[in-house]
Amino acid sequence: MTPDTNTNKMTAKDIMTKEVISVPVETSLLDVAKVLAERNFDGVPVVDNEGHLVGIVTEYDLINKTSAVHLPTLQIVLKNLPQFKKEEAHFQEEILSLKVSDIMNKEPLTLSPDISYDDVIKLFREHHRVNPIPVVDKDNKVLGVISRFDVLRPFHVLQGVLKYF
Repeated sequence: MTPDTNTNKMTAKDIMTKEVISVPVETSLLDVAKVLAERNFDGVPVVDNEGHLVGIVTEYDLINKTSAVHLPTLQIVLKNLPQFKKEEAHFQEEILSLKVSDIMNKEPLTLSPDISYDDVIKLFREHHRVNPIPVVDKDNKVLGVISRFDVLRPFHVLQGVLKYF
């Protein structure tokens, strides 16, 4: 982005992060949690072998009570079950076998690369829990992602320009 950035003409492709970290559907929950933590991400796209978006998994999905598996609640319930105490190793094995496909959002919000910057902001306002939002082409192939940070980046560029005036 150049210092003469005009947000009125910007589109999703101008602000998206193009180097996307994504995970395949067979990724374990433990591995995706590690990716989110190590990279300080809020979420990652889930893709098939050809790079087509099939879902998204976020930190929120990992802890949300309405997801297929709410891990903190599951831990409490299991620890209070007499059967769990007898078969704790088996239950731990079952939990460790859970995959991204078990909890991912299979119908994620997506963006076209040509959507305007103003419309991107509007979508983030309307869907405040969503972060990031995948940018996909007409074949649903992931081109990039836009996070809240990416939306704010043009303001940092403008701030740098304005300090010279």
